[in-house]
Amino acid sequence: MNFTKPFLQEAWERARFTELMPVQEQAIPLLREGKDVLAEAPTGTGKTLAYVIPALEKIEAEEPHVQVVITAPTRELVMQIHQVIQLFAQGSGIKSGAFIGGVELKRQYERLKKKPQIIVGTPGRLVELIDSKKLKMHKVKLIVLDEADQIYESGMSDSATRIANSALRDRQLAFVSATLPERTAEWGRTLANDPETIRVERAVSTQVTFGYLETSRRQKPELLRRLANMQGSKVLTFINNRSFLGPLNGELSKFSLKYRILDAEKGKRERMETLRSYKKGEFPLLVTTGLAARGLDIEAVTHVVHYDLPESLDDFVHRSGRTGRGNANGMVLALVTDQDLKHLKTLSKQMGVEMEPMEIYRGEVIPKREFTAPQTIKRPATPHRKGRSK
Repeated sequence: MNFTKPFLQEAWERARFTELMPVQEQAIPLLREGKDVLAEAPTGTGKTLAYVIPALEKIEAEEPHVQVVITAPTRELVMQIHQVIQLFAQGSGIKSGAFIGGVELKRQYERLKKKPQIIVGTPGRLVELIDSKKLKMHKVKLIVLDEADQIYESGMSDSATRIANSALRDRQLAFVSATLPERTAEWGRTLANDPETIRVERAVSTQVTFGYLETSRRQKPELLRRLANMQGSKVLTFINNRSFLGPLNGELSKFSLKYRILDAEKGKRERMETLRSYKKGEFPLLVTTGLAARGLDIEAVTHVVHYDLPESLDDFVHRSGRTGRGNANGMVLALVTDQDLKHLKTLSKQMGVEMEPMEIYRGEVIPKREFTAPQTIKRPATPHRKGRSK
């Protein structure tokens, strides 16, 4: 890999990367050339560096203006992207900043006074900073929308559109997402200037096993307990609605089990501490909603559990992609009732995977065993003896 800035080569070597991922091979040259890009690539395939590398190459460190703006739908994803920027900008003199809701505006005004050249923030907070005249967009060269489909689907598209339109017309625009539905792509095309579209095929890792445990709703917490208690397990569980977090928490609390809940409505500090502890392996089970964990890079997840089946294929793909990263082994399990089986079959067919029936046996998840009922051997009837009655 040839970088235009020496500090990027050093960061690449520190990270012990050897070659570019497919989305990086396609996106980096286009972004270097100044083209607008719509990029779809599965979770865990290096999308963040696909735009961070050319973004850092474009920045003139001696210019004390915001030159690159990145927006993402959740606070946790913003902080994760910012960490990647900080790692790869070491020794460059480039300043960066993260801007999220839930933090006092005055503090973020002070952060802007430090003249960052690259910033990352949630759409709503960035619009607040633009409206207050604290964030100047006239020098911005590149705007990136990460998890663009989630920005669109979550009702943040108006804010993101305002961010894009606040810069000069010759600014460069990149939409990046694990899934890029046509409605999101069409939105991107209305904002971008003749964009190039990149679609990296969804390759199902041979390192990941897909299966399901057929159960009842009442038994699902018990199955989570058994999964979390397996030796070496690191279980990430998704539910569809945060209103179910409380009841599930109540059921799990009855067990002698280390677990935590990642709730998008909790404070930033609490959520970041929960993620940090989980990444360090301090507890084996993390329960969350799809939105709270969208785009997060959590290493060494052994099992992704769909406590509820998501309605859409996009959510099924996003959640399932949290395990089997790199060349690691992983397992995706759906906890389903008999009423869920038809929907599970539809999702697995659309994703191109086969979901096998599984069971937990002696502390492991194995393919469900088939038991054959023993043959019934009919004994010949005992002949009735004739005799005198007494």
